[in-house]
Amino acid sequence: MMLRYITITSLLSVTLNLYTQASPSDFNSLAAVVNGNVITRSEVQEAIKHTEQMIMLTVSEEDKRKKQLATLKEDALNSLIERELILTEFKKIGGKIREELITQDVNKIINSERFGGDRDKFLKELVKTGMTLKRFKDLREKILTVELMRSRESRNVLVVTPKQIEEAYQKYSDQFRQESFVQLRTLMIPKVSEDTTVTKEQQLNHIKEIRKQIVKGETFEQMAKTYSKDSVADKGGDRGTIGEDSIELRRDLKTAAFQLESGQLSDVIEGPFAFYLLKVDSKKIGKKKPLANKEVRATCEKLALLDLRKEVHDRWISRLKKNASIRRFDNQGRLITATPPAEPTTEPISAPALPYQQPIASGQKPLPVASVTLQQEKRKIFPRILRRTQNLLKRN
Repeated sequence: MMLRYITITSLLSVTLNLYTQASPSDFNSLAAVVNGNVITRSEVQEAIKHTEQMIMLTVSEEDKRKKQLATLKEDALNSLIERELILTEFKKIGGKIREELITQDVNKIINSERFGGDRDKFLKELVKTGMTLKRFKDLREKILTVELMRSRESRNVLVVTPKQIEEAYQKYSDQFRQESFVQLRTLMIPKVSEDTTVTKEQQLNHIKEIRKQIVKGETFEQMAKTYSKDSVADKGGDRGTIGEDSIELRRDLKTAAFQLESGQLSDVIEGPFAFYLLKVDSKKIGKKKPLANKEVRATCEKLALLDLRKEVHDRWISRLKKNASIRRFDNQGRLITATPPAEPTTEPISAPALPYQQPIASGQKPLPVASVTLQQEKRKIFPRILRRTQNLLKRN
């Protein structure tokens, strides 16, 4: 009894310290509040990390890469807002993920190739990431919930028309070509020079000047022999014939090469350790497989179905946004946009699909509405924590 009293008293002390010492920076981590649920900037950063790495590897043109990276943060935040909208809808219909499903999901991860059924190895990996097993299960529960709700919304979209299949064939036509080939030359200037007094910026300016000389009439072959530092410099940068499925060239460079036409010179491409110029001497486009091909048609049908389900999903999310309270904050924690919820709709909510349970939701309290300012958020959150702690003290 005494031990529990000390623990609760300590909790109250910590809470009081938080309340009295919290600085504006403690609240500046807010990125958005959706129906009272907070999305932090650290969550946004975590969401964009892997996508950012993929863009750096696959998008070779600097302008396109910068454009995609510029919108990545906003895209990640929008994705997290969408997740919270779906979780709110799940709560609204009284849904609940069964505990055994979460356990099965975690066990499936433990039994994957990465961990080979070694639970201790899995737990050690969690510790390295600074995440507890409970936190991991909570995250997996959210993922399962979102997947189930999305599946529920699109469960009746089962058939597509011949016209939609044809549209998918035209839209994704590049997927149905045979392998294409390019005759490629490369020129590489490392970011770090053997001369330690030369900076990365100077190396970049150097390759830009080389490109200007090629545009003015110097041959790519001669400039590669003179300045390039890669393994094919003595051959004038000649890489020979490269196929789309080839593993002889790094993926980002291969992607850039197949975006060029015959005789075309690339812009300067920045890699992790070097700058590159590419020149396609010739290009042979693979023949397009006909829609009459059974495999092609089956693929087009699946793609058309996915597109149709996405349309249904997007309309659903738009409806959820209309009935939601969404507030976004800038890097200083200032409120920049606020979307109040629309008038309640009288449209009945359909029953959720299995495998989750649906307890009776009679007398369910309305969802909390996000505060208008960060100062109001502060006034609301800490007194609530204090009240809970004081109630625990009274009971003990």
